[in-house]
Amino acid sequence: MQERDRILIVGGDDATRAGYLAELRTAGFIVDERRGVAEDSDGVDLVLVAGGAEHSRRDGFGAVVDAVTAARKAAGAAAVLACVPRGDDVDAASDAIAASLASGADDVVVCPPIGGALVARVRAGLKMSAARLAVERFERYGDALAHIGGSVGITLETPEAMHDLLCRIVEAVSWTRVALMLFGEEPNAMVLISASDDPSSMKVPLTLERYPELRACLESREPVLVEDARSSALLGSWAELAAEKGGAALLAVPLMVERKVAGALLLRHELARPPLGPRAIDFLRLASSLLGLVLKSGGVFEGLREQTRRMSMQRYAEERRTRALEQYKDFFEASTDGMLVADSDGTILSVNRAAEQMTGWAREGLVGRNFTELVAPGQRMSLTNILRQVANGANLEVFDLSLSTTSGESLTVSVSSSSVLSEHQSTVVAFRDVTEARALEAELRKTKDFLERLIDSTVDGIISADMRGNVLIFNQGAARLYGYSPDEVIGKLPVWKLYPDGVARAIMSELRALDHGGTGRLEPSRREIVTKEGELVPISLAASIVYEDGREMATVGIISDLRDRIKMEQRLAQAQEKLVVTEKQALIAELAGTTAHELNQPLTSVMGYSELLKKKMSPNDVHYRAVDIILREAERMAEIVRKIGKITRYETKAYVGSTQILDLDKSTTDG
Repeated sequence: MQERDRILIVGGDDATRAGYLAELRTAGFIVDERRGVAEDSDGVDLVLVAGGAEHSRRDGFGAVVDAVTAARKAAGAAAVLACVPRGDDVDAASDAIAASLASGADDVVVCPPIGGALVARVRAGLKMSAARLAVERFERYGDALAHIGGSVGITLETPEAMHDLLCRIVEAVSWTRVALMLFGEEPNAMVLISASDDPSSMKVPLTLERYPELRACLESREPVLVEDARSSALLGSWAELAAEKGGAALLAVPLMVERKVAGALLLRHELARPPLGPRAIDFLRLASSLLGLVLKSGGVFEGLREQTRRMSMQRYAEERRTRALEQYKDFFEASTDGMLVADSDGTILSVNRAAEQMTGWAREGLVGRNFTELVAPGQRMSLTNILRQVANGANLEVFDLSLSTTSGESLTVSVSSSSVLSEHQSTVVAFRDVTEARALEAELRKTKDFLERLIDSTVDGIISADMRGNVLIFNQGAARLYGYSPDEVIGKLPVWKLYPDGVARAIMSELRALDHGGTGRLEPSRREIVTKEGELVPISLAASIVYEDGREMATVGIISDLRDRIKMEQRLAQAQEKLVVTEKQALIAELAGTTAHELNQPLTSVMGYSELLKKKMSPNDVHYRAVDIILREAERMAEIVRKIGKITRYETKAYVGSTQILDLDKSTTDG
């Protein structure tokens, strides 16, 4: 049994699975236990079906067959071993065994098994799985080698064909990535030709010193395996970067051409210590040799010589640029601003100490990286264009960038650039941390926007002007009152044009006086303004002077439209007048009622006695006529009292001169 052998137990009840689990682990197997079917059997060498599927629509033997069917679909090359329970019905058990084999089981064990039978069957199943995997692997190796051997005409200008070959190689050994490196004529030069994860044409020049595994492969002429890049002594100071950028495991296989190491295949795997058998190494040796022959027949190495010649010229240019950087090194280091030098593609060539402190990155972690990796994704394209423009000699304005640090913090930096190194296709970048300043600016802008919205949403008109009369603020309330839009007033119409002649000057005089609310303040007072149509509108004005260091800087006035208030006051006065009349009428009605009540009794007596006297007298009596007059006048008085009792309103008439007396006929209900 190899260390990689893994077993998956599916189906059955908890007790059954627990028994099998204990027995197999005691025997030294690596066992995984799941309740359902083997939906994900990646890395598993054998699936043990311990019983029926949990969600099967059938029970008994039928549920076991369902579990076998599901396991076979997901198992791939792994062996499937079915556990068929013993039953009283021998024929049914026999049918279940046959059905399990027909559904994809590689072997069947009748359970509960006799001692050692389960372990023996599992070992046999693992051998079957290993053989099946070996056959599949050899088929992949054979297909890949046949494809490489049959490839012709591959050159540096056919990246798609090169990419296809590399994909077949890496798929055959089940690693993550493979790249083709060709060594140049100079000792430390090499070129990245192609990679399985990038179909584009690369031809990227690299230096061998950054790849210790390739140097070891070149020197030993043998494959070099780095099982764990992060802890590799071979990689040394490059271990961390190789693990981050290259992969957890690395494998360099020499590419031999005419008994010389012309290059290497550099494979990487995302996991440390990945499985890799000796036959895989042999396959990679052979694939590399075949690939070398194909490349030679396609004239790739001749093209590479031209590439390395260009690399030599590029290296010369880089050396010149390095000498130029040395001239400014002391200046860069003395600067308190972060400074870096990047080429036209954005690759960082040099940084100063302040840049290290600001970003948190060590110099070794920054040099060689692309500057755009340190900024927010939305700014990367524009930064790339800026670097190219400056590298070509352009001088650009200062701009802001969002810079990422090692702690994950985002800094806002103000960036300036210099084209002093444009001769070397490079850009000098200086940046300063302005995070707090920009945050304060944003907060002030937010406050300003809020105040502007607040001023505009105020019903009253608000007008501010400088001491020369230039209008600075003219809110929507003022616009509604005057009929002007803010654009027609601000900076165009002097503030005194908004008032009748002489009013603005009088307001300023009162603002500077002491008896209108104090110096610099004017308590609300009634004024008039002139609208766009020339209408005079009564308003209430409260104003103040804005001072700065004791100097008058501006005036602010708050204007309230009094037209509605004046109309309301007029209506209130009219209502008060009506109320006075109503109160008079009520008073007269009460007085009339009281008077009628008080006069009715004596009048009744006078009329009664007069009537009695009249009846006892003869018409010839000397007093008869006097009594008759008394009776008639008393009746007349009674009629007047009756009218007084019916007074419901207050109506007057002229009496003597200008005197007015109550008009009984008009004031009574009958009138």
